Amino acid sequence: MPIINFNITKAEVEKKKLEKAPEGPVSFTQTPNIVSIKEMQLSGPSGRINVLDVEFDFLSKYEPEVGSASIKGNVFYQEGEEFRKKIVEQWEGKKPLDTAFFDEVINGINAKCYVFSMMLIKELGLPIATPFRYSASPDAAKAEKPKKK
Repeated sequence: MPIINFNITKAEVEKKKLEKAPEGPVSFTQTPNIVSIKEMQLSGPSGRINVLDVEFDFLSKYEPEVGSASIKGNVFYQEGEEFRKKIVEQWEGKKPLDTAFFDEVINGINAKCYVFSMMLIKELGLPIATPFRYSASPDAAKAEKPKKK
């Protein structure tokens, strides 16, 4: 039962005041980072449950610096006691994290924060990385063509 909750605690977006428009292309990167991992207890429907509290930050940067975005939060990950202890030991020992755990947490952070940061960035008028067009079917997205005016 891996990720059971996703919590955003802080979101900041900044548009820099520029004296002139940047020349050339503007590159854009987004980076999810795990800040800390610790074990904690949450209240659940059947009492207290032990989970991993994964604190993260998600940074969006432009080059040249026309703006930036930062999202901070927590992912709560539920798994058996042995697995939780193994992950905490790996984190504290600065060893590589379990691949399946790492992939699921990073993909969960990306899935939530990417869309959220794009909405915030768009509101400030900064360039966005992709258009806001999503389709449940990859084939439908490829087949979709823009309408002629």
